[in-house]
Amino acid sequence: MTYLARLDARMRAVGSVLCLGLDPTIDGLPDGFSRDLAGLERFAALLLEAAVPYAAAVKPNLAFFEAYGSAGMAALERLRARIPGDVPIIADAKRGDIGTTAARQAVALFDELGADAVTVNPYLGAEAVAPLMEREDRFAYLLCRTSNPGAGELQDLVVAAHPASGAPAERLHERVARLATGWGRGGTVGLVVGATAPDELAAIRAIAPGLPFLVPGVGAQGGDIDGVLARGPATAAPAGAIAAGALLVNVSRGIAAAALASVGDGPRRDPGERLATAAAEWATKLPVLP
Repeated sequence: MTYLARLDARMRAVGSVLCLGLDPTIDGLPDGFSRDLAGLERFAALLLEAAVPYAAAVKPNLAFFEAYGSAGMAALERLRARIPGDVPIIADAKRGDIGTTAARQAVALFDELGADAVTVNPYLGAEAVAPLMEREDRFAYLLCRTSNPGAGELQDLVVAAHPASGAPAERLHERVARLATGWGRGGTVGLVVGATAPDELAAIRAIAPGLPFLVPGVGAQGGDIDGVLARGPATAAPAGAIAAGALLVNVSRGIAAAALASVGDGPRRDPGERLATAAAEWATKLPVLP
């Protein structure tokens, strides 16, 4: 099955477009978890156990494990083994380099880690990141308009018109979206578009009506859920999947932070219960749209 077909099937199974972000930090650990890599892994395992039943996909951020060297990557591999086979995994690695390097990145992420999709920096152009887009059963989400406060510093710069391709003068992130519609094999490329930039999200959707979107920023970063659900869905059938697979919304801290909440006495004080409740609530907020 293609990545999009698997994602679509999982979305329909759970009834939600929720993507569970996995980026544990020492400061985010509840009482009872050691302040070291072992504690992080134990908490991440609890988060997976509690929240995966409500998630359409899981997105581990590799930096939070790479920071601990080989031991951290070993922990990530063990956590990856805990994720059921029908749940797509997106490696949030933001890779992208010259072709030979990108080819090795593809082996590391797809073959060794077992990721189904990866986030990719498209700055080096299509040829450089082609190894991350060329497999029919894998997928690449290209950084387009990200959710961080400084995103517009470069991504909103206006680039000149390109008469040969018919591209008008437009912002850099719009040019990325326009180019991406012709990259890959068809059904292997999507875009990362932040929920914190709703107007830009709408403009990008108009340029790329059928490309799948991965949308971060609706949780702790304060992005507007209603705006994402209104403006994010595909307006043309994505290659390789029906429309449900074209919008995936990531929540990381919005779920993980629930383990720190004080919810009174009794069993609901258990962090696993709080994580499951938060995941269920987010899944309800992010339904699969018809």
